[in-house]
Amino acid sequence: MHNNLISQAGQMNLHGVPNDMIQAMAGVACVVFGPVIQALYGFLAKRRIAFGPMKRIAVAYIICGSAMAYASGLQQLIYSTGPCYDAPLACTASDNGRIPNDINVWTQLPVYIGLAVAEIFGLVTASQYSYSHAPKDMRSVVQAMVQLSACLGSVMGIAISPAARDPWLVVVYASIAAALGVCSVLFWWIFRRHDRDNNRA
Repeated sequence: MHNNLISQAGQMNLHGVPNDMIQAMAGVACVVFGPVIQALYGFLAKRRIAFGPMKRIAVAYIICGSAMAYASGLQQLIYSTGPCYDAPLACTASDNGRIPNDINVWTQLPVYIGLAVAEIFGLVTASQYSYSHAPKDMRSVVQAMVQLSACLGSVMGIAISPAARDPWLVVVYASIAAALGVCSVLFWWIFRRHDRDNNRA
């Protein structure tokens, strides 16, 4: 999805900022929000509010889905703005691709912040949980399986890449957002008992 988001930024008014620079804000957001989220965990623990690993991962799905829903809305805004509307950089008014649609590229920032926060809630928690619950002799294998899931996600991204082009990008982002919403519900429904087991322990 990062490649699609870089392409989305290229359709927008960059104001001198490279279209691949906004994605660097995801790293900045991880550094900024990491301690904030860690403090949130401590705050909830002191008040005996259960926020176990399965809840964190389910929340990560929701946040990631919300970021994709925002990207879908932003893409619709791009398509609703001239000079090229749903054919950014491809119409004669774009001066051979030099004039993008008139949307400020910084409106894309919430997408990267959402993805970074979701990564802190989800990926970090999944890695920590899988490592701490794996048998000692199997930890490297379990971590490899975590990485394999990321690989499968990339394969799915490649599979949908033919559809990821104008003027279908609104539907692509919206479909991913919907899939993440469904996954959050399914994940919580299937794995919620592990949070209860952790609380008993």
